[in-house]
Amino acid sequence: MVPVGALALVLASAFVHALWNVLFARASRGVAALAVTNVAGLVVWAPVALARWRIEAGVWPYLLVSAVFQIYYLVVLRRAYLRAPAHTVYPVARGLGPVLVLVATTAGGAPVPWVAYPAVTLISVGVWLSATGSVDRRVLAAAFPVAISAAAYPFVAGYGLRHADPAAYLWLSTAPLTVGTLAIALVTDRPGLRAALRPATIATGAGMVASGGMLMAALSMVEPGQVPAIAALRETGTLFVIPLSWLIDRTFARSAAVGAVLVFAGAALLALR
Repeated sequence: MVPVGALALVLASAFVHALWNVLFARASRGVAALAVTNVAGLVVWAPVALARWRIEAGVWPYLLVSAVFQIYYLVVLRRAYLRAPAHTVYPVARGLGPVLVLVATTAGGAPVPWVAYPAVTLISVGVWLSATGSVDRRVLAAAFPVAISAAAYPFVAGYGLRHADPAAYLWLSTAPLTVGTLAIALVTDRPGLRAALRPATIATGAGMVASGGMLMAALSMVEPGQVPAIAALRETGTLFVIPLSWLIDRTFARSAAVGAVLVFAGAALLALR
């Protein structure tokens, strides 16, 4: 059974994650805006990371891989939102993610509770249905790389967090991406950096680290075999991104209601077992 504390954290993370994705999809997606977003997140999270600092020698290989997937995630997410709408890319990518985590965890030999299989299936199908009617090859091509990163990051972090505090782990794994995007923006688009200093951009950065911090905390509370459950619960964010997208863009699919019921059923199954 997923601990109650981990359940609460991952559901809160899902809401904040959906919110910053909607903001990110609507904001300017140039390298300057991305740099300001990342710097804002790193600065906001620094006091939390420093106050809870705990890093052991065994964490560095996991941190390196996590940092690579942080970079990969934002690169492919940015590209995906340039090719297809957020309300289609987000559900497809987030629906595929937990399935990939479950496959990787099972292949790695970690004991996975039997309930994770039907629960992850329900949540993933529900997330997928939320985009039914708008999915085509373009959306699938845009979403699949995002799904790979969405699966890889919690899978790797689930092991790395045995050697570090969640707040410190998140801060260190996002630092290379932040430094890299800032350096590129300083060379290629200094005026864009000033233009990107807007409340929405800074709020997006704060949302990114807040969502990531809650996810790291939840992952630190479970065994590796429970990581697929946490990854699946994170995808309840689609329940939030759909109404948020509707409020902003007036986009909504009828099948989203069916998908929401399946997501809720899967989350309840994980919570009650």
